[in-house]
Amino acid sequence: MKPSARTQFIEAGLRLYPQYGYRKLSVRLLAAESGLSAGMFHHLFTGKDAFIAKLWQQHYETTFGSIDFISDGHTLPLEQLRHTIRLLAHALRDNLDWVNRLFADSSDGVAAADIFLHHHAAQYSDRLYDLLGKCFPNMAFSDLVSRMSYILSSVITPMFLAVRFDNMGILPEKVRTFTPDLLTDEAIEQRITWAFSTLSA
Repeated sequence: MKPSARTQFIEAGLRLYPQYGYRKLSVRLLAAESGLSAGMFHHLFTGKDAFIAKLWQQHYETTFGSIDFISDGHTLPLEQLRHTIRLLAHALRDNLDWVNRLFADSSDGVAAADIFLHHHAAQYSDRLYDLLGKCFPNMAFSDLVSRMSYILSSVITPMFLAVRFDNMGILPEKVRTFTPDLLTDEAIEQRITWAFSTLSA
């Protein structure tokens, strides 16, 4: 069964957004990619802002929205946190082109990107700090912030920096050769092991 015109436009946007971003993703490009008319786009969506917001939300729900914060009452908080960090790292790794584009749009002054990032980052931040607080119930919040910063910078930041620096062409060739290795499941698991070993010490 052929997807609806709305779905075709959304699927076209999902393919094109990482390449073009908010400012360059035009109705003309979407129409050409979907094989539909610009008039059909304007009939289905109230405007580009509404379309982009729908695009971001759909992508979020099918990728980051499925991250499981274990709360079954049987898993120790530290294992819950480790599990969540692993899922978050994999979701970010698998969507680096999207996330980097969204950050670039935010840096470029796209207010809608700021709002979207703030809303969803706040949701994750609250849940991660709740888990970390359960791991260290008597710890001052300032110390929890330091520990969370350490975890995220150890596990997740290398993926962003490796790709960004590689795209900028500023990595030495001998380092650039190994950049893809930072994105493997094994490398993510190794960084998680190192980070949590230090965290538990």
